[in-house]
Amino acid sequence: MDDRTEFDFVNGRVSAVAEAKIDVGSVSRIGSRLAAWRDYLNTYYYPLDLSSPASLFEVGRLSVQDVASIRIGVLHSDPMTVERHPTHIGRYGEDFFMMPMPSSASLQLTQRGRECEVRPGDLAFIGTGDPYVYKQPTRNSVAAIRLPADMVRARIPWIDDMTALQRPKEQPLVSLFQDFLRSMVRNGAALSDAQADFLRSSLFDLLALALTTPGTVASDETSVRFAHRQRVLRLVEERVRDPGLTSAVVAHQLGLSPRYLQKIFADRGETLTEVIRRRRISEAQRLLKSGSFAKRSIEEISYCAGFLDAAYFSRVFRQETGMSPGEYRRMHAGKSSRG
Repeated sequence: MDDRTEFDFVNGRVSAVAEAKIDVGSVSRIGSRLAAWRDYLNTYYYPLDLSSPASLFEVGRLSVQDVASIRIGVLHSDPMTVERHPTHIGRYGEDFFMMPMPSSASLQLTQRGRECEVRPGDLAFIGTGDPYVYKQPTRNSVAAIRLPADMVRARIPWIDDMTALQRPKEQPLVSLFQDFLRSMVRNGAALSDAQADFLRSSLFDLLALALTTPGTVASDETSVRFAHRQRVLRLVEERVRDPGLTSAVVAHQLGLSPRYLQKIFADRGETLTEVIRRRRISEAQRLLKSGSFAKRSIEEISYCAGFLDAAYFSRVFRQETGMSPGEYRRMHAGKSSRG
């Protein structure tokens, strides 16, 4: 592919609000080029680390368009590995889901102990609220779709548990979602705010169908087990702030044996206890950024998020975010957030 070729995903109609170009100087300046490319991605997406397996990093271009709070970036670059660490997560006020859509070669995504290959036309994503690794082994053009996490969770409360899972392009709902997204991008500049908001709602409805319909996930998980898993995650979402919610309570309420429940989550290298804890940490982050909880103590917020032990809460919060609850609150003080 010629370096000047535009990615066909947007049909050459991106209104570039950002144009990033990397100097293609001498080999000795590869570190400078990588640093510049990382800085562009940090500026227009979110904090991350970047490395390249290539002996030369010569190409890195970025065009960005925003449509109804959805950021569509078109990246054309040499091979790279992107890593997001806990220290990055605690230092950024917003939370997103990132959906990379390659044009010519596969990518690899790793998050929460899961790893998947993303072929051109497949649907997969990672969440910025947890560490992840993105590997692009060849020079490639990629549409990087950044979705506001709160808007997506409103449709699919358990979506954090669905990261780094491939939805194959052969599934009709996957194709339908991508066609709709392409159409929004092509016509975005001509839409009023009200029209764009309405279409965004429809887009998220399609995404929910593509992600939750049994059979769309490329894994060996049976439809029955998948359905049970979604029941469990829905219950966790409903009762995340209830400190009495435990794996045993979930098993009893849903009529599942503890052993079977353990098997459902062990197949993905995790436990239900870990899932509940991560969701409570996410709830605590939301409360710490909320203006309506600004006068609540850290201990009170830990209880509101479902933790019985404030010291334990502070310890696991630091493990997940790289900072204490107090540091996190101070960093986001004054920023608007829903309570």
